[in-house]
Amino acid sequence: MEVLRRLLQAVDEGDTCVLATVAGVRGSAPRKDTARLLVSRRGLRTGTVGGGEVEAAALLAAAEMLAGPDGARQLEIATNCGGVVTVMLEKFAPQRRLLVVGAGHVGRALAHAAAQAGYRVTLASPGGGERAEEPLKAETLAAADPSALDRWESQDRTHVIVATGDADADAAWAVAALARPFAGVGVVGSRNKAAAIRHAAAGAGVRPERIHTLRCPVGLDLGAVTPAEIAVSIVAELIRLDRTGEVPEGWRRASRG
Repeated sequence: MEVLRRLLQAVDEGDTCVLATVAGVRGSAPRKDTARLLVSRRGLRTGTVGGGEVEAAALLAAAEMLAGPDGARQLEIATNCGGVVTVMLEKFAPQRRLLVVGAGHVGRALAHAAAQAGYRVTLASPGGGERAEEPLKAETLAAADPSALDRWESQDRTHVIVATGDADADAAWAVAALARPFAGVGVVGSRNKAAAIRHAAAGAGVRPERIHTLRCPVGLDLGAVTPAEIAVSIVAELIRLDRTGEVPEGWRRASRG
């Protein structure tokens, strides 16, 4: 129980953890079922799955999971004493966050859809003239300019989607987000808008490899037209990124512009 308590506490404090649990034992092994080991990105380590080769294999797999996308793994580890230990590894991370910049029709639809998918959503209204209705479970933020990003916590766990409807504002927010370690940056727009944002980001000194991660037009290629459909395509892309770490190029939303 102590290991599980530490897991809940660590995730609550913004840490990402891997919990290794002995799920089965055949033959001779140093630990029995339900033995647990917890390791975290910030260096927390508590509990054990038995030491020796079992512990070493679990720690190696946990380190790989902490560095990669979310998911779970199962290991079958042969022990020196002739048994086989089955270890389940599960990754636990703080709630995924999404900052939607722009409270127009697409922004509000996206905030609603993302909240339904389990994201903690903040809907920012930079223009002031938009009616920033509060969708399901979404926080609202009055942000006049991209300097609001400086105060954002957990940037590496937050995706930013820009949908202000104004080309200059979209570029300013996108460049500012690319210059910071956000999990990803997407913009509702065209290929022409993407080229303009990349040019502005380069002029602002953003690293080329970071500029390359910009997703514009954002969303999967579902043939979406309405704000609600566009929102679904964007949330689908976010889920794919969070679960697998990549989106095949042919899946991305197309644009004529």
